[in-house]
Amino acid sequence: MIRKIFLITLIILQFGCGYKIANNSNYYNFQISSFKLTGEKKINNILDKNFKKFKDNENSSSIYKLISDSKMIRSITSKDSSENVLTYKLEITIKLKIFENNSLISEISFKEKTDYNNTTSKFELKQYENILLQDLTDQLIVKINNHLSTVK
Repeated sequence: MIRKIFLITLIILQFGCGYKIANNSNYYNFQISSFKLTGEKKINNILDKNFKKFKDNENSSSIYKLISDSKMIRSITSKDSSENVLTYKLEITIKLKIFENNSLISEISFKEKTDYNNTTSKFELKQYENILLQDLTDQLIVKINNHLSTVK
């Protein structure tokens, strides 16, 4: 009996929690007619997928053209007494120019950074950096989309 009550409660909570997709193009009121990406290729691939979602946005009240320049900086933040690297910092910057009706309406820079520890395996370190790059770029995409929905 207790298991049934628990199961029913769990089902009700799961479907009644109000979960929504945070970065769904249907929740934004703009369209991106064209975009130009320069800079870091890995970041640009992620941005390309995001911007393409807004090419045919039916909920659009504004139509933008974008020019984006992305940069990734990986730097050493600490070393031990033997000069072995202990920690790194990964910083991603995206400079965005927003045009509407062929006139510049906004120029803004977005930045995210994180610190992380070195590993003995260079392969694992590279894989971890790729994950961090994806996560930081995803955070920037949310900021960019929110900015695009409020620009004017």
